[in-house]
Amino acid sequence: MADLASRQSIRLIRTAGIVVGVALGLVLATVLIHDHTRRTAAARSQSLALARGAQRLLMAQLHGLQLAMQGIARDAQDIDRTAPAQAVQLIAQNIAGVSARKAELSDLMLVDASGHAITTGLPDPHLAEWATTQPASSGALAMGPLVRDADGRWNMPIAVPVASGGWVFARLRQAQFQDVVDHVDAGRHGVIAIIDRFNTIVARSADTDRVIGQPSSMLWTPSRPGADIGTSKIDHTERLVASSPWGEYPIGVGVGIAVRDYMGPWYSFLGVSIAVWVLYWLGFAFLIRRVSDANVAERRHVAELTDATERWRQAQVLGNTGTWRADARRNRLTWDTQVEAMLGLAARGEGVDDTTFYSHIHPDDVERARTAFVGAWKSGATLNLDFRWLRPDGTQRWISGTGAITSTDGEKAMTGTVVDATDRIETQRQLAEAEQRFRLMFERTPLPSWVFDIDSLEFLEVNAAAVRNYGYSRAEFLRMAVIDIRPESEVAPLQHALATQDTATMMSRTWVHRRKDGSLLDVRIHTTPLEFMGHHARLVLAEDVTERSRAERDLAWRATHDLLTGLANTEALTDFLDRRFGTRRWYEVIYVHLRGLDLIADTYGLEAGRTVLQQVGRRFATLGTDFGMAAHRPSERFLLAVMHPDKRQRAIEALTAAVTEPVLLDGTWHALDPEIGVATHPTDGTSAEQIIASAAMAAHFHGESSGLPRPFEASMAERSIERLRMASRIRQGIEQNEFVLHFQPILDATTGRVQKLEALLRWPGADGIFVPPEDFIPLSEETGLIVDIGRWVFDEAAQCHVALARAGYGELAIAVNVSAVQFQRTDVATDVGAVIARYELPRGALAIELTESSLMANRRSAMAAMRRLSAQGTHVSLDDFGTGFSSMAYLRDLPIDSLKIDRVFVSDVATHERSASICRAIITLAHTLGMTVVAEGVETQAQLNWLVTAGCDSVQGFHRAVPMAFDALVDFLRARPTGNAALTN
Repeated sequence: MADLASRQSIRLIRTAGIVVGVALGLVLATVLIHDHTRRTAAARSQSLALARGAQRLLMAQLHGLQLAMQGIARDAQDIDRTAPAQAVQLIAQNIAGVSARKAELSDLMLVDASGHAITTGLPDPHLAEWATTQPASSGALAMGPLVRDADGRWNMPIAVPVASGGWVFARLRQAQFQDVVDHVDAGRHGVIAIIDRFNTIVARSADTDRVIGQPSSMLWTPSRPGADIGTSKIDHTERLVASSPWGEYPIGVGVGIAVRDYMGPWYSFLGVSIAVWVLYWLGFAFLIRRVSDANVAERRHVAELTDATERWRQAQVLGNTGTWRADARRNRLTWDTQVEAMLGLAARGEGVDDTTFYSHIHPDDVERARTAFVGAWKSGATLNLDFRWLRPDGTQRWISGTGAITSTDGEKAMTGTVVDATDRIETQRQLAEAEQRFRLMFERTPLPSWVFDIDSLEFLEVNAAAVRNYGYSRAEFLRMAVIDIRPESEVAPLQHALATQDTATMMSRTWVHRRKDGSLLDVRIHTTPLEFMGHHARLVLAEDVTERSRAERDLAWRATHDLLTGLANTEALTDFLDRRFGTRRWYEVIYVHLRGLDLIADTYGLEAGRTVLQQVGRRFATLGTDFGMAAHRPSERFLLAVMHPDKRQRAIEALTAAVTEPVLLDGTWHALDPEIGVATHPTDGTSAEQIIASAAMAAHFHGESSGLPRPFEASMAERSIERLRMASRIRQGIEQNEFVLHFQPILDATTGRVQKLEALLRWPGADGIFVPPEDFIPLSEETGLIVDIGRWVFDEAAQCHVALARAGYGELAIAVNVSAVQFQRTDVATDVGAVIARYELPRGALAIELTESSLMANRRSAMAAMRRLSAQGTHVSLDDFGTGFSSMAYLRDLPIDSLKIDRVFVSDVATHERSASICRAIITLAHTLGMTVVAEGVETQAQLNWLVTAGCDSVQGFHRAVPMAFDALVDFLRARPTGNAALTN
């Protein structure tokens, strides 16, 4: 019987082994086919992604060139329309500026419709042939066939049409296309190529010199019709090829990934699979032989087994394991002394009946125990039972019993072993409770969580949040390792942290994870080591901080950059210079104040101001890249830090060119007024903040001198302090009412009758000497204090008019000079109206005098204000006419009552013909427009005689009346008889 059983076992093993071998072969074949398909699909996706990425990069570069050439085309059209006489020169200058920024272009020029050059350069005689046959979908940039120049370099002619006729033509260097393919990694034996619409190879990542300009058919020959795998005629390499279709421009990109690059691991896998399958059959043959040998040795081991049984009985004693026996016929149970010690109940000899036995089992386990015993008796199955035993001393123990049916001399019995399992079961219970708590927390935590093996890095368990947030199923996770959800750049740091058990680094840094769809997210992990299902493992909770990281990066960028220009702010520049250069190393800061930027915004609107500011910002960004670092300091101020002494002169020249070049706005060029100051570290200060302040101080002083950059001088600080002291004194003078008004009469040129009075601001010092107006008026305008002074003058002039009326001269109007700053920043019409109402002055009691600069900043606002002044009876005179930006437009449109001829023309009117001609023209112009004329600075009888002869209406000057205090003015008026004779007498 034993031999028969052995032979049956050998047959069973042989059959099972053959089935397993066949199944293993099928599994390996399936895996190989799947892996082959997956690798091919991955290579196809990779090549298509590379082609599309390179196409987008190529399109972005061509789009930038198109915009630059379209800008030249628009500028050429605008210049030709606005300045035809200088069109060619201005267009050439514009093209030269673009050529300097676009080094990839050569022969950038303007040609007419026939292709003949308008500006300097070598045109393409075949331009009309390829430019006019451009496919409609390619847009405005036409691209011609690749051409080799005399130096052996390849260029592609490109052109953009000009709306009025002609082309903006250039040659794009082939190196620009080569740069695109050289920066795309298609693998060790892969290639990337660019092909134009003439099916010519424009660029290729390998064998460049040999294939440029050749037909694209050389790149590859498909292995069969319609296949995307073929062999290159150039290097005879088999590749999988993908290409990106034409986009906006008639040029495409193709990427070929070498089959041996992506299929190399598969061939290795194929060899390993074959080896495994062969080894299996060798092992199976060895197993069959061993089983046969084992059958022979089985009989020899029977004796040894008997001996082992005896040793096992001895081991039971040593292991505190007892035996028991149940006699069915006598319904009695007996056990040995080992069991007596466990149960606390003697059952040797006659034993105990089943009633006594069940009375000591825990009530909750009695039925389960009885059912197990009865089932084992009836079925003959092995009994395995854990139950709680109540000892006679009141303690409770867990008992684990096993048993089986035996038959001796025809008597049926059950015998087995008993072990005290209290410690084991209690430990299992605690472990089960702990595992249940762990799984409950693990599954319900909202953070993606997983457990992975520290040695293999394979996932051992993941929760629902990980499945939901990463896109992999639980089964997919359990086939992966933790490095599979990370980019390659993250693998090495992770492995290093795990190898060093650097938990602090793991939890302190931000990691990058990758979802199934390829999207990336920033995470902070919380981790701890643990034992899990026999593995040395780690528990990881992954907190998605992508939005927070993005917000932190955005806030950090915003904290250090100007949002409009994209340049660093002053704080970022200061921090960079202090950290990098310390207190001793050389650097230089150039401070630029571009006066006029705010005026553009005020005149053309906020959006126009932003546009111009961005234009200037781009210029400074280029300067920063070339020479060091650029920054923006709101709103008209820019900074350039030059890092190397040998670049200093070139940096100053480039910056000067950048800030003096006009900016283009709505087809109009606007010149900027730069103030430039330079300070050097550490000569002019030990910190970046001091250097910037010194450069700013130099720039502000530069505004009063030449247009070249002005270096900082120590004396400037003293002069600046003096200006601050003067500004403080002016503010104190306003608060303490130190200013006074003097009045200069304006007289009829013919009769000498006083017509009105001009209020002149005076500031007496503590010593009685008046501070010259030129010392405090300009500074008041710069600091804005002129607004408070101007309102005080309105109020004081109104009070003086009330006093004049009481003295009998209420018919004389008082003219008040209004600063351009006050006119632009305040509502002068409202201020004048309020003063007139407060003092109940008659209509026309106050008049104002404006300079031409007041009207130039915001013409629309000035027109509205002057119309309101005219409506309330306030006369407006245009002061210093002819010395500013004289414009016939505001003389036509604005309600101006009189013009005042500046003293510079009056001083030599009787002796200088040009001055006389100017004065005569102003008088004629004013009378033609219905205005009166006042001549300022009349100091001689000859001047007065000429003005009377020329028809001037009124005069003002030291010849007849000097400025005087109010009391002296009243005396002056009283001394003049009514109906004065002509001043010429």
